[in-house]
Amino acid sequence: MQSSYIPFSGPGEILFKKGDPALGFYWVLNGEAEIIIPNKRSIILSPGAMAGLDSFIEEDSVPFDIINRGRKLDCIFIDRRCYNNMREHHEFNRYMNRMVLNCLRSYRNLLLPSERIYL
Repeated sequence: MQSSYIPFSGPGEILFKKGDPALGFYWVLNGEAEIIIPNKRSIILSPGAMAGLDSFIEEDSVPFDIINRGRKLDCIFIDRRCYNNMREHHEFNRYMNRMVLNCLRSYRNLLLPSERIYL
């Protein structure tokens, strides 16, 4: 498996289906992806966001469907080998830490009532 550029060209195209193993993650370059969370508001992933990152880091399956939100979505798929090579660069590590915090904020805001958030 190699990291590569992957274009999506139609609304609803699937990046990950719920239960897929997270063998890598998608780095959104152009367009928007959407994390579909049943009975909750979806999470929109804009350019710079990473789809499936949390599951990839935890070496777990993807808990929600992630789809192309619009007509065109351009991504880079990052596999484990590429990720490990990129981790050697300090700036990449800082960016990854920001992305993980963004994932946590997005999920927390959807899954916890606002009165239970203590930050």
